[in-house]
Amino acid sequence: MNRRTDMNLRKRKNKRDIILNTIIIVVFALIVIVGANIVFGGSDTAEDDQNSNANSGGENSQEEVKITESGNGKEQSQAASSDQEDSDNQDESESSQNEDAIDRLEVKDDNQSESNENDDDSQEDQKENESDESEKGPNEDNIGEPIGTSQNGEHTSSYEKGSVDWNEKIKAIQMATGMGDGMTLWRLQSGGGPQKAVGKVSPEGEQSWMYVVNLQWVDQEGWKVTNVNRQSR
Repeated sequence: MNRRTDMNLRKRKNKRDIILNTIIIVVFALIVIVGANIVFGGSDTAEDDQNSNANSGGENSQEEVKITESGNGKEQSQAASSDQEDSDNQDESESSQNEDAIDRLEVKDDNQSESNENDDDSQEDQKENESDESEKGPNEDNIGEPIGTSQNGEHTSSYEKGSVDWNEKIKAIQMATGMGDGMTLWRLQSGGGPQKAVGKVSPEGEQSWMYVVNLQWVDQEGWKVTNVNRQSR
C-alpha cells in the first residue's frame, strides 16, 4: 500500500517536472524569438530610416541643383537680354548719328547749292547790268554841259590821281557814259591842250571795247564832255 503510494507520488512528481521543463523551454524560446525580432527588426528599421534619409537628401540635392540651374539659366537669360538691349541701343545710337551726319551733309549741300545759285545769279545780274550799260550808251543829257566845280581862280589841269581836278574829270566821264562807279579806267591824259583831256573807259569786266571821252574845261563852271566814241580795244 505504501509502495503504491510512493510510486504514484513519483509519477506525479516526474510529470510535474516535465511540465515545468516544457514551460521553461517554451518561455526561453519565446524570449529568444522576441529578442531576435527586437535586434534584427531594429537594425532593419535603422537601415530603412537611413535609406529614407539618403533618398530624401538625394532628392533635396537634386532639387537644389535644379533650382541652381534654373537660377543660373534665368541670370544667363537676363544677361543675354541685357546684352541684346545694349546692342540694340548702340545700333540705334549709331543709326541716329549716321542719320544726323547725312542730314548735315544734305543741309550743307543745299546751302552750297543755294550759294552757287546766288553766285550765278549775281554774275548774271552783273552781266545784265553791264549789258544794259553798254546798250544804254552815253548819256546825251550830260554831254556838252559843264558839271560844276569847287575850284577857284586860275585853273591848272591835274593828272594826279585823287586830286580835286582829277576827281572832277572822272565825275564828268561817269555822268556822260552812264557807267557810274562800275567803270574801268584805262587811261586819262591830256587832250592836246592845257584845258583839254581824254579818258578811255569800259564797263567793269569788259575787255573787248571802250569809250573814248573828250573833255573841255570851262572857267568857273568845270569840265564838260564834248564827245563820246565807242571803239574796240
